[in-house]
Amino acid sequence: MHYKARYDQRHPKISESGEAALINSYEPSKCPYCGSESFIRKGLDPNGIRRYRCSSCGQTFRPTTGTIFDSRKIPISEWMEYCLNIFRYVSLNADLWNNRNALSTSKYWLEKLFLTLQGSQNDILLDDTVWLDETYYAILMRDREKKEDGNFVRGPSRNQICIGVATDKKHTVCLLEGYGKPSQRSSYKCFKDHIRPGSLLIHDKQTTHKKLVEKLSLTSKAYASKDLKGLTDSENPLDPVNRIQVLLKMFLNAHNGFNRDDLQGYLDLYAFVINPPAEQLEKVEKIIKMVFENPKSLRYRDQFGLNQASESTVCK
Repeated sequence: MHYKARYDQRHPKISESGEAALINSYEPSKCPYCGSESFIRKGLDPNGIRRYRCSSCGQTFRPTTGTIFDSRKIPISEWMEYCLNIFRYVSLNADLWNNRNALSTSKYWLEKLFLTLQGSQNDILLDDTVWLDETYYAILMRDREKKEDGNFVRGPSRNQICIGVATDKKHTVCLLEGYGKPSQRSSYKCFKDHIRPGSLLIHDKQTTHKKLVEKLSLTSKAYASKDLKGLTDSENPLDPVNRIQVLLKMFLNAHNGFNRDDLQGYLDLYAFVINPPAEQLEKVEKIIKMVFENPKSLRYRDQFGLNQASESTVCK
């Protein structure tokens, strides 16, 4: 009974959560079924959430229809708290313990977060002075390739995923560049739309960024890696990007064991965490706005391949 009371306290009924005002503050721009912009208000549902009726297709919908909040079983406030935990580098295991959720539920919410943030770095344009460097993150042990002698391949290889990180100290971009050592082509493809032409690029002396520098007419200031060894952070000219990479590793390690196919989702999430606004509650407000203004849906059974009978037994 104690645990049930604790669960009920943290998971109030939607009708008791007071979220109707939040949902009703977002007016749909079009019908989620046919895309028509002609619709009228059609009263409230039992939870006090406004309904609309499309004048073109006749379908009835709510502001949540077609979004990740469609068909939810818990209040949006629970998802907001989940976001705050993730922004604080809380692992999925710690979050499910705090919120009394199943691991599958936490993973489902994380996939919703990835879906919401998909493409969120597309419009980030760095300018003035830009620091750029690559770092690596290992694939899972079970997937690593071995040499003929049975030992793992060392250094940049298929066992390492290359992540490009660039920052102008105001905004940051984190993108996948593929497996092993990056090429001029991969670096250019990743960052050509994220660095303003004519900017100053501070980077290492690898040839990886040569095409990027030439095509964007960047002023290049490169440093040899061997010359940077032993320098303090304040003396290291690449410290702005190095510091971000250290924090990125901490963030990824908080979710150690995740499917590497989801790595770009984690990078989008990390970029969202470290980019403005700085206040975490403002970040939550921003992401809620993204949910309603750019609707995307993900059904639980589509994510985990569950049938309707088993889906009804899972708390979401």
